[in-house]
Amino acid sequence: MAKSDQASSIKVDGAKELRRSIKKMESKDLKDNLKAANKEAAEVVSERAKTSTVPVDSGNLRKAIRALGSQSKGQVKVGGARGNTRDYAGVVHYGDRNRGIEPQPFLHEAASDKWEEVRAAYEKAMNDIAGKLSSRSL
Repeated sequence: MAKSDQASSIKVDGAKELRRSIKKMESKDLKDNLKAANKEAAEVVSERAKTSTVPVDSGNLRKAIRALGSQSKGQVKVGGARGNTRDYAGVVHYGDRNRGIEPQPFLHEAASDKWEEVRAAYEKAMNDIAGKLSSRSL
Protein backbone atom coordinates (compact mmCIF):
# COMPACT_ATOMS: atom_id res chain seq x y z
CA MET A 1 0.00 0.00 0.00
CA ALA A 2 2.75 2.50 0.90
CA LYS A 3 5.92 3.10 -1.06
CA SER A 4 8.86 5.46 -0.85
CA ASP A 5 9.26 8.36 -3.27
CA GLN A 6 12.29 9.62 -1.38
CA ALA A 7 13.71 9.37 2.10
CA SER A 8 11.33 11.95 3.55
CA SER A 9 7.97 11.14 1.98
CA ILE A 10 5.51 8.30 1.68
CA LYS A 11 3.11 7.91 -1.21
CA VAL A 12 0.00 5.95 -0.34
CA ASP A 13 -1.50 4.25 -3.37
CA GLY A 14 -5.24 4.84 -3.45
CA ALA A 15 -5.19 7.73 -0.97
CA LYS A 16 -6.85 10.12 -3.39
CA GLU A 17 -9.63 7.62 -4.05
CA LEU A 18 -10.03 7.05 -0.31
CA ARG A 19 -10.41 10.79 0.31
CA ARG A 20 -12.91 11.04 -2.54
CA SER A 21 -14.99 8.17 -1.11
CA ILE A 22 -14.99 9.75 2.35
CA LYS A 23 -16.06 13.07 0.85
CA LYS A 24 -18.96 11.41 -1.01
CA MET A 25 -20.15 9.81 2.22
CA GLU A 26 -19.92 13.18 3.99
CA SER A 27 -18.43 11.44 7.00
CA LYS A 28 -16.84 13.95 9.36
CA ASP A 29 -15.46 11.24 11.66
CA LEU A 30 -13.69 9.45 8.77
CA LYS A 31 -12.28 12.79 7.61
CA ASP A 32 -11.04 13.37 11.14
CA ASN A 33 -9.54 9.86 11.20
CA LEU A 34 -7.63 10.64 8.00
CA LYS A 35 -6.34 13.95 9.38
CA ALA A 36 -5.33 12.23 12.63
CA ALA A 37 -3.45 9.48 10.76
CA ASN A 38 -1.50 12.05 8.77
CA LYS A 39 -0.72 14.14 11.83
CA GLU A 40 0.29 11.08 13.85
CA ALA A 41 2.84 10.11 11.20
CA ALA A 42 4.20 13.66 11.15
CA GLU A 43 4.43 13.66 14.96
CA VAL A 44 6.64 10.55 14.91
CA VAL A 45 9.11 12.39 12.68
CA SER A 46 8.86 15.72 14.52
CA GLU A 47 9.49 14.07 17.90
CA ARG A 48 12.55 12.30 16.51
CA ALA A 49 13.84 15.58 15.10
CA LYS A 50 13.24 17.41 18.38
CA THR A 51 14.89 14.79 20.56
CA SER A 52 17.93 13.75 18.58
CA THR A 53 18.57 15.09 15.10
CA VAL A 54 18.09 18.87 15.33
CA PRO A 55 21.27 20.83 16.11
CA VAL A 56 20.79 22.76 19.34
CA ASP A 57 22.40 26.10 20.03
CA SER A 58 19.77 28.29 21.72
CA GLY A 59 16.97 25.72 21.50
CA ASN A 60 14.78 27.99 19.35
CA LEU A 61 15.02 25.70 16.34
CA ARG A 62 13.91 22.70 18.37
CA LYS A 63 10.96 24.64 19.82
CA ALA A 64 9.85 25.68 16.33
CA ILE A 65 9.41 22.11 15.00
CA ARG A 66 5.76 21.10 14.72
CA ALA A 67 3.62 18.41 13.13
CA LEU A 68 0.62 19.21 10.95
CA GLY A 69 -2.01 16.93 9.48
CA SER A 70 -4.68 17.43 6.85
CA GLN A 71 -6.80 15.00 4.88
CA SER A 72 -4.21 14.88 2.12
CA LYS A 73 -0.89 14.89 3.99
CA GLY A 74 1.11 15.02 7.17
CA GLN A 75 3.90 17.58 7.37
CA VAL A 76 6.66 18.59 9.70
CA LYS A 77 7.30 22.31 9.61
CA VAL A 78 9.82 24.51 11.34
CA GLY A 79 8.92 28.04 12.31
CA GLY A 80 5.84 30.09 11.65
CA ALA A 81 4.62 32.19 8.77
CA ARG A 82 6.77 35.04 10.00
CA GLY A 83 10.03 35.29 11.81
CA ASN A 84 13.62 34.34 11.49
CA THR A 85 13.30 30.76 12.73
CA ARG A 86 11.82 29.56 9.44
CA ASP A 87 14.62 31.19 7.42
CA TYR A 88 17.27 30.03 9.89
CA ALA A 89 15.90 26.46 9.74
CA GLY A 90 16.36 26.38 5.97
CA VAL A 91 19.95 27.55 6.22
CA VAL A 92 20.73 25.00 8.94
CA HIS A 93 18.96 22.16 7.13
CA TYR A 94 20.20 22.81 3.58
CA GLY A 95 23.36 24.77 4.31
CA ASP A 96 24.63 27.86 2.53
CA ARG A 97 27.75 27.55 0.37
CA ASN A 98 28.15 31.32 0.12
CA ARG A 99 28.47 31.58 3.90
CA GLY A 100 30.37 28.32 4.36
CA ILE A 101 27.56 26.66 6.30
CA GLU A 102 27.44 22.89 5.89
CA PRO A 103 23.99 21.27 5.59
CA GLN A 104 22.60 19.51 8.65
CA PRO A 105 19.49 17.79 7.23
CA PHE A 106 17.89 17.06 10.60
CA LEU A 107 14.35 16.59 9.22
CA HIS A 108 15.48 14.18 6.52
CA GLU A 109 17.50 12.26 9.10
CA ALA A 110 14.50 12.05 11.43
CA ALA A 111 12.25 10.84 8.59
CA SER A 112 14.84 8.27 7.57
CA ASP A 113 15.31 7.07 11.16
CA LYS A 114 11.56 6.63 11.66
CA TRP A 115 10.73 5.44 8.14
CA GLU A 116 9.57 1.94 9.09
CA GLU A 117 7.52 3.14 12.05
CA VAL A 118 5.76 5.77 9.92
CA ARG A 119 5.14 3.29 7.09
CA ALA A 120 3.63 0.74 9.45
CA ALA A 121 1.45 3.37 11.16
CA TYR A 122 0.19 4.64 7.81
CA GLU A 123 -0.57 1.16 6.58
CA LYS A 124 -2.54 0.33 9.71
CA ALA A 125 -4.43 3.65 9.72
CA MET A 126 -5.31 3.51 6.02
CA ASN A 127 -6.51 -0.10 6.33
CA ASP A 128 -8.61 0.82 9.40
CA ILE A 129 -10.19 3.77 7.58
CA ALA A 130 -10.83 1.71 4.45
CA GLY A 131 -12.46 -0.98 6.61
CA LYS A 132 -14.72 1.56 8.30
CA LEU A 133 -15.59 3.05 4.92
CA SER A 134 -16.50 -0.32 3.39
CA SER A 135 -18.61 -1.35 6.41
CA ARG A 136 -20.60 1.90 6.14
CA SER A 137 -21.25 1.53 2.43
CA LEU A 138 -22.75 -1.98 2.79
